[in-house]
Amino acid sequence: MELEISGVRRRSTRRREVFIVVLLVVLFSVAAFLIGYFAMKAEENTVICRPGDGRDGNSKKPKEKYHDMFQEEVKAKNIEENLRFITSEPHMAGSQRQRDLAEHIADKWRIYEFDEVEMPEYEVPLSLPQEDNPNKVEAKPEPKAKKAFDYFPYFAYSPNGTVEGELVFIKEGSEDDINLLFNRTNVSLTNKIVIVRGIYARTDLAVSLGAIGALVFPDVHSSRPNDTYPYTSKISGDAVFEKPEAANFGDPLTPGIPSIEGMYRGPKNLTAFAAIPTQPISYNDALKLLSHLQSNVVPEEWRKELNVPFRNATGLNSSDTIVRLSVNNVVKIKSIYNVIGTVYGREEPDRYVLIGSHRDAWFLGAADPSSGTAALLEISRAVSKMLREGWRPRRTLKFCSWGAEEFGLIGSIEWVEQNQKILSDRAVVYLNTDVAVGGNYVLATQNCPLLSTAIFDWAKKVKDPNAHGNKTSLYDIMVERMPSPNNPSEPYVVPYLFLSDYFPFYMYLGIPSADFSYFYGPEMELYPVYHTQEDNFYWMKTFIDPKFEFHEAVTKFEGGLLIELSDISILPFDVKRYANALLAGYKALLTKMNNETLPTGYIKKAVDDFMKASQAFERSKSKLNSDTADPLQVRMVNDQMVQIEKAFISSSMLSDIFLSRHLFFSTNSPFPGVLKAFKEGSINEVKMQMTLVVEAISSAAKILQPLPSA
Repeated sequence: MELEISGVRRRSTRRREVFIVVLLVVLFSVAAFLIGYFAMKAEENTVICRPGDGRDGNSKKPKEKYHDMFQEEVKAKNIEENLRFITSEPHMAGSQRQRDLAEHIADKWRIYEFDEVEMPEYEVPLSLPQEDNPNKVEAKPEPKAKKAFDYFPYFAYSPNGTVEGELVFIKEGSEDDINLLFNRTNVSLTNKIVIVRGIYARTDLAVSLGAIGALVFPDVHSSRPNDTYPYTSKISGDAVFEKPEAANFGDPLTPGIPSIEGMYRGPKNLTAFAAIPTQPISYNDALKLLSHLQSNVVPEEWRKELNVPFRNATGLNSSDTIVRLSVNNVVKIKSIYNVIGTVYGREEPDRYVLIGSHRDAWFLGAADPSSGTAALLEISRAVSKMLREGWRPRRTLKFCSWGAEEFGLIGSIEWVEQNQKILSDRAVVYLNTDVAVGGNYVLATQNCPLLSTAIFDWAKKVKDPNAHGNKTSLYDIMVERMPSPNNPSEPYVVPYLFLSDYFPFYMYLGIPSADFSYFYGPEMELYPVYHTQEDNFYWMKTFIDPKFEFHEAVTKFEGGLLIELSDISILPFDVKRYANALLAGYKALLTKMNNETLPTGYIKKAVDDFMKASQAFERSKSKLNSDTADPLQVRMVNDQMVQIEKAFISSSMLSDIFLSRHLFFSTNSPFPGVLKAFKEGSINEVKMQMTLVVEAISSAAKILQPLPSA
């Protein structure tokens, strides 16, 4: 018995030992699997996750402290040094200096440890002067600068040719100017060379009346000694400004597709040119030419504006002086470069918040665009400090430095065309900083209604260098110096009047966009040395922003808004403002068309439906708590707001501008397709465009309909 009992005990012990061994093997296997699994997940996330980024438990600072860190990190002296370096040499699109600056920015962003830095290249046709056969003006970057650069003023995309004819002054070339000229004088423009005044000068009407060439000179508002540059901020009589004389938005040889290797390129004759040879000249040169004109061929009102001793008409048979104009521009295929720096988001890496500034200038370009580039560099430097301290944005940040903007937004358009599918899906907002500082009067914003509330809120957080009394913030000075005519308690928002790189993002893809600039004066006119050789570091440092405090304020404002939009859980977009803008646009449309036979009531009904949808949406959104709400619910609400603008994008929108597809907004009026058709007198086309508008507004209203939570 004892032997049997002993055998049973031995078998039972052996079974327990086997069981324990099996159990341990299973446990070790599971542990090994879990360790391997999480190790693999950690490896997968290394591209967007670093030690101290808030995901490994090492970061203990809340987002607000990082945002405060950004404000403290931005320094005026850094922006000043950025601007001094950028403007030390001319940096025109297609030049070696442009590539050097692109590589400089790319190197900076690599040093800042951005997750990805790209420098996409595009080969595009640029209209350039011939350096061995130019109209040559020698200009120095500063009055006493040791180094001088040759300045070859010209108008891009002016056709080549030599023309000869009598000279006729047509002031600014507007319809009113032409009519006044014909009413007061007996002058014909057939086979004449016209001379036109101002940066907004027009030549198209003169061309339609037979003009064969044009000279354009800038406005100079003072002829007194020591009252212009280099003694004041006013433009001097020696300044010559440049611009494109024809619109080529993006590469005209690759419309709709990026100008990269392997893409089909159309013939060179797709490039648009002005109708007649056109050349910029200085005010002083213009006065010399005008002095040869007879007084009776210049209306009396215009004579009073010019300090010119016109010739007496008595006894003279010839009415004008003879001028010979030769234009010798060439079109060359040049490489241009964008620089794109990416910081991947933590929670939403597939949602992009972008900020950009173009890099190229007609000459030294301190205000346009180097003030924007200097601000962009300082924003990126301050962000790099936040990254080193453990911060990482909720959404992906993209910093963009564009090439060849001055020739027709080429760099940004080519990049948008190259990435339009992914941008349409992922881009949340685009902020643009071109002329970040062109003056010291007031901050001006161009933006869609969705962004107004967020912009105003951030403008309240940044101190304005013009602060006085109880008016301390950027917002306070905006309300004081540039109030909205419809609501004087808020600032005026410029309706996308000044074209820049926001255009392809907003007008082509429907991505909510904004552009910011500290302006020169109250009339919303561009600063006096715009696009001339006098837009240089000396002008900026001496007359506009000696302490670079306006640069610092704009940088803190733009950068702070950028970081908030990249970090905030629920996007601060205001759909009720959009509804109010639609209603105001509808009323403006009725006023401009003034035609009771057109079925505008359908637009009004769609606007009313959108208004109701926006109110319901805002009520639903207000119930969301960003701290406790389901992340998928938050994502859904954000996507609804971002999709509103996209509802207004249509390839059937009637426009003179290739990339303009926005049915509601344009650079000068609401519902541009409807108004263009009405102006052209095509009632059927008017009805077609109105149908597109109704469909877009109705779609936007449906997008806003509250959705059930999970």
